[in-house]
Amino acid sequence: MSIAAALAVLVGLTSAASAQDGAVPELDLTGSWHVLIHYTDADGADTEVMRWDDRLWVFERKGSRLAWTEYPIVVFNDRSGRFERSNHGQQRMLHAWEPNALQQAQIKAGLEFNTRGSKSKSLRRKRDGSWQSMSPASTMSASTIGYHETWSVTSVDGVPTFTRDDILGSERAEGMSGRTLYRGLEIAAGGSIVRGEFARDESRRGTFRMVRAGDAASVGTKRSQAERMSDGFNLEALTDEADDPDEDRD
Repeated sequence: MSIAAALAVLVGLTSAASAQDGAVPELDLTGSWHVLIHYTDADGADTEVMRWDDRLWVFERKGSRLAWTEYPIVVFNDRSGRFERSNHGQQRMLHAWEPNALQQAQIKAGLEFNTRGSKSKSLRRKRDGSWQSMSPASTMSASTIGYHETWSVTSVDGVPTFTRDDILGSERAEGMSGRTLYRGLEIAAGGSIVRGEFARDESRRGTFRMVRAGDAASVGTKRSQAERMSDGFNLEALTDEADDPDEDRD
């Protein structure tokens, strides 16, 4: 058998073995993602109402590590469905918000975020293929109360799961811990959407959806003040039109 023929056989055997193993390529997380959460809160005033929350996740490869940054304050030009006016200003709406066409277009083009409350972790690749931030350091003294979060990303059949463990305590006092879990169940739209289950401890349960977004920017860096004012006027017009019961609908 010639060398070329032998190499061809070897490649074929390797491909067949990979297919039998059921190996699935890992989803490339690098870039920006809009994360929408729908959940019920067993500790809330109304345990049956479906609530919503959203955030922006940005993943960057930095050498051999994966940097994961979370921005909990996402800014949309069109706030409809998300917030409503009240005597105290803008108030979050409780129902399970879904992005409308304008909001979906902004997700695709790239969202803005407020840096307040943002967090970032550097994740290291482990031998089992998962990613994890550093484990909490030991408390320096019994009089010191420490807080630490450990973030990790695992993958089953190519679908990612995101885990956030937090602990608060000291050497003397019994610690308090919590876990936020985004368990991926399926990937859709060619790797642009991840859907799965959401859980925060035992109280908050629901679903999440990650949608790949355009390049994100801090508030004010994408548009001028004049453009922001124009956005405001356009939003008022859209709101007034939506409130008109005689307006034709497609």
